[in-house]
Amino acid sequence: MTAARVLYNEYPEYEKKVVSKSKVHKKKVHAVNKGMYVFIAIIILFTSLFILGGYAKITSMRVEISKLENSASDLVKLKKDLAGNLEGLKNTTLISEQARNNLGMIYPEDGQVEYVSLNEQVKANSYKESINDRVKSVLGIFSSLF
Repeated sequence: MTAARVLYNEYPEYEKKVVSKSKVHKKKVHAVNKGMYVFIAIIILFTSLFILGGYAKITSMRVEISKLENSASDLVKLKKDLAGNLEGLKNTTLISEQARNNLGMIYPEDGQVEYVSLNEQVKANSYKESINDRVKSVLGIFSSLF
């Protein structure tokens, strides 16, 4: 048998390949490193997506702010125009010119104005008399009943 063993060892095809434990351990460490790299890549991906979402919100807010600023400037211009129109409408000289030209209205002359005075004492006395007459008539009606 020893001769057979020698012959067996001489042929390289029949030699047993010895795998060392250190090579198996290195393959496991390398596989763990790959998994960790994938995990880190996924975390970086989600973080970048979160940051891009924040930038998208900021951009949409800036667009909304610019729209509101444009509408505010338009409203300020409209307010100034309306204030100018209002001042023109409040101008009394313009109103009097339009009344003279469009409606034919003119200011009265001195001879056209008449003043009427009321005698308030006469009016008060007539009112008192009318009350006295009413009281007498009411008393006369009651006295005729009895």
